[in-house]
Amino acid sequence: MAKKVCDFCLNEGGGFFSGFEKLTDGHYMCKDCKSIIQGYKLPLKHDLFQCLVTAQSNMKEMIMDAYLETNTPDDTIAKFFPMPAILLHGGEKCVNAFPASVSVNKESIPESLAETSIVNILKDKIHNIPDCTEKDKAQIVEGMLYETDLALYFLSEHFINCHRLGYIQRNTKEKNRVIVTTPTKVFTYKVDHADMFFLRERFYNKVNAAKHNKRQHLIYMSADNKVIITPGSYDIAKSLKPGKYRVKAIKDAGLHIKNHLGKVVDIYETEDPIELHAGSTLECTGEYQLQWIADGEKK
Repeated sequence: MAKKVCDFCLNEGGGFFSGFEKLTDGHYMCKDCKSIIQGYKLPLKHDLFQCLVTAQSNMKEMIMDAYLETNTPDDTIAKFFPMPAILLHGGEKCVNAFPASVSVNKESIPESLAETSIVNILKDKIHNIPDCTEKDKAQIVEGMLYETDLALYFLSEHFINCHRLGYIQRNTKEKNRVIVTTPTKVFTYKVDHADMFFLRERFYNKVNAAKHNKRQHLIYMSADNKVIITPGSYDIAKSLKPGKYRVKAIKDAGLHIKNHLGKVVDIYETEDPIELHAGSTLECTGEYQLQWIADGEKK
């Protein structure tokens, strides 16, 4: 009897008791992949995010790129990144909308009701209440965590937090927390499947780069070893020389380093420099200033 292959993890099964299931779309799914997909509350069908959550880590980038080769950016955004139920600022796109909670000092929570739509959020309506470090004063507040291409918002009944995208802590192994660290405060939002939050963000940046022809990149040179990069892919050392750089976001919409093995690391603005090695690629979907400060360590 011919062996069946799971169309998600590509593992083989055989016999009548292999645990494989044929979906209504004709694809086969093993019991492990079914459990994973149901855990993420995704429909049981063969589609992009079902394949991503069941794929090995080193295959996720390839799966995203392959999808974009056969689907237009506009169709992809319409399918996977629809407008949320609340109003956004003009031109703002929603990347993520996750139920979330945060533990804050109960004495910091205003009595008045907060705005319920992002479109109405102005600077004087943002509270930015950080984590509470004193257990006897802590109160868990439920709300919604919205990530757009411009900012990260936490909307609750009585207060609103709003953060620059560059303050989101990425490259973590957190499964249920999205952490925002500013120079003076820390905000910890508990969510289900934080890995899906960052997976969606990563894919949105790829779609956005494809839409704006990321290969048509530009580098603006300035004094003091500074360059400004626009959306594009930059080979190190062909386009940028190897070494250590300080990063400053001009339009904080995504910056990533891909090494020669295909591993991707997200970059965000901090006081710590980044290091670019020859043979790696810098993928930019926003606009950033890089200041070269030193030669890197040899690898």
